[in-house]
Amino acid sequence: MKKPLSTTLIILFALLVWPTAIRGEAPAAAVASPGYHPAVTSFFGSKDPFVHQVVLPNIEANRKSNAVLKVVDGKGNPLAGAAVSARLKRHEFLFGHCDLATEKDPKRRALLNEIFHFTCPGNVTKWRAFAKKPDRNDFSKVDAVLDFCREHDAAFEWHFLSGYHPAWLEGVTPDTEKARYQIENARNVLRRYGDRVQFFQVVNEDWLTHIDRAKVFTDQTAWFSELRKEFPGVQLGVCDCWSFNPEGRLPGLDTLKTRYPGIDFISMHAHKPRQLWASPRDMYETYDPYLDSGIKIHLTEFGIILGEITGGYRAGTWNEDNLAEYFVQAMTTAFSHRAVRVFNLWSNYEKFTGNPLFTEAGEPNEKYRAIKSLLQEKLTTRASGSTDETGRFSFRGFHGAYDVAVTFPSGRKAQVQAEIGGAATELTLAADEEAAILKVLPPTDAQ
Repeated sequence: MKKPLSTTLIILFALLVWPTAIRGEAPAAAVASPGYHPAVTSFFGSKDPFVHQVVLPNIEANRKSNAVLKVVDGKGNPLAGAAVSARLKRHEFLFGHCDLATEKDPKRRALLNEIFHFTCPGNVTKWRAFAKKPDRNDFSKVDAVLDFCREHDAAFEWHFLSGYHPAWLEGVTPDTEKARYQIENARNVLRRYGDRVQFFQVVNEDWLTHIDRAKVFTDQTAWFSELRKEFPGVQLGVCDCWSFNPEGRLPGLDTLKTRYPGIDFISMHAHKPRQLWASPRDMYETYDPYLDSGIKIHLTEFGIILGEITGGYRAGTWNEDNLAEYFVQAMTTAFSHRAVRVFNLWSNYEKFTGNPLFTEAGEPNEKYRAIKSLLQEKLTTRASGSTDETGRFSFRGFHGAYDVAVTFPSGRKAQVQAEIGGAATELTLAADEEAAILKVLPPTDAQ
């Protein structure tokens, strides 16, 4: 992956550090850079050549596109000279926290909701959490968190269909009967939530690791294959304690695809060794084998336990400042890699003592402020300008959901949310000045 530092990469790095807005085809005047959190400044100014030669250029290449917004009136005629603004609201890449939808404190939940839009919760979707008896499931808490996610436009990953086992399963014999309950639980969940949950972990901690309460009582390959056939439109994956150290890296693709036919994603805990500071190169070496494989990587339980830093990339003792630096590094490096789709922070604070984002008084700590600065100040797009004679406004921005506003010559304003990224980089917006309405036209209507 190592490449020589070229003039082109320097230009791309400059674009990343100094966000620009573009009017027509010409760049607008540069906007003064905000004061980023020191952890953000430290990573983007890193002395590690790998960061500048690989990570930062890949953000530009993989997570941004040139976008064109064409504004037309009700008759399809272009609107020239209209003031347009586009502000990134939510990344296409999924940044999350396991407590996003389950945090009980209203203030902390609101603060989490300010910066995250994905959750893989710690316990609420485990089998034992809702299976009170063999013939009775209580999904009320699951329904509540999914209602929160729908209300706040947050994606959700189910953790996990095969366990942890409810207490009553221990008394069930033989194992074939345990398997019957396990298989039926997965079907019940997928039938109930298949159209409301974006991702389902089928198995967790029964491949790399073998946890008794996560044991699968049937043939995993046959079971996964059956679920794949029965639920073809659902995203199915597996999870385990894979990490960045050579001993805990992700499994080989051929082995993974053979073991789980039709798998869509693989979720890695990314929290062992507990005090590891992995380098960006270590992270890329973990992700690279999955490039263009059709299988996305999710980091779902990222965490650190306080103590002496291990791994050799950095040294010392974990503290709030260097934790903020590492969290920024890990999130940014994952974001830059095409094979990665999700980065989710774990809580379980009694164990992962380096993970809290709030002080004992409930206020944001350095890690929270660093993540907020990264996502809302550094990795963001705020573009503004005017449409040209063809009604077009062009800019380069991150992939995601945008709040787009058009101000008409009369001073009236209309707004709409639009998704930009992948194939959807040229959008036509139909504007009704009298009603102050703006809508995104389907591609067929935009011709």
